[in-house]
Amino acid sequence: MTWLIASNNGGKSRDLAACLAYYGLSAEPYFQTQPHLDFPSETTTSYVENAVTKAQFAANRLGVAVIADDSGLEVPAMPDFLGVTTARDLGVRVGGFDRNQEIIRAMAALPNSQRQAIMRATLAVAWPDGRVITAQATIAGYITRHQIGQYSGGFDRLFWLPRYGRTLAELPDLWRIPLTHRGQAARNLIQQLNEMKGSVE
Repeated sequence: MTWLIASNNGGKSRDLAACLAYYGLSAEPYFQTQPHLDFPSETTTSYVENAVTKAQFAANRLGVAVIADDSGLEVPAMPDFLGVTTARDLGVRVGGFDRNQEIIRAMAALPNSQRQAIMRATLAVAWPDGRVITAQATIAGYITRHQIGQYSGGFDRLFWLPRYGRTLAELPDLWRIPLTHRGQAARNLIQQLNEMKGSVE
């Protein structure tokens, strides 16, 4: 079975598919085989609510079980700027490299000691019959002053891991995925799915 990912964000969908595949679950962006969906606007400050809303919407429209993601970058020193509404706050038209540059500019005056950051991910699976499960995970690190790395994109190019002396984007998938917020959430989600499968066998 190949699961459908409920997102119109191609980059996020590819990363989530890679994270799920790492732990043995096949998934692909819904729009590769299904008609385009206009997802409801995110109106909450809850990762769980956002992910569940997207998953339920797509499951109801497509008539199959889907997986949705909501994630964010949080910097304790700038709680009103970075968090669950990061993409909204920076503007939906600002993406990728430009979005990262906005973050770098906003944090330019912060000393290294105040550049701690957390990335959070929530994954939600929804079925057309109303069932829902969720999984969450976080990773802690620091925000760099420049974008570094070629193995992945988005916030990974800003997210420095002191233990490895590299950003997430400097690590190939074999190393990166088990460390990331989305990768850990994918592992947790698949564990739940396997437990559900086992309970009905």
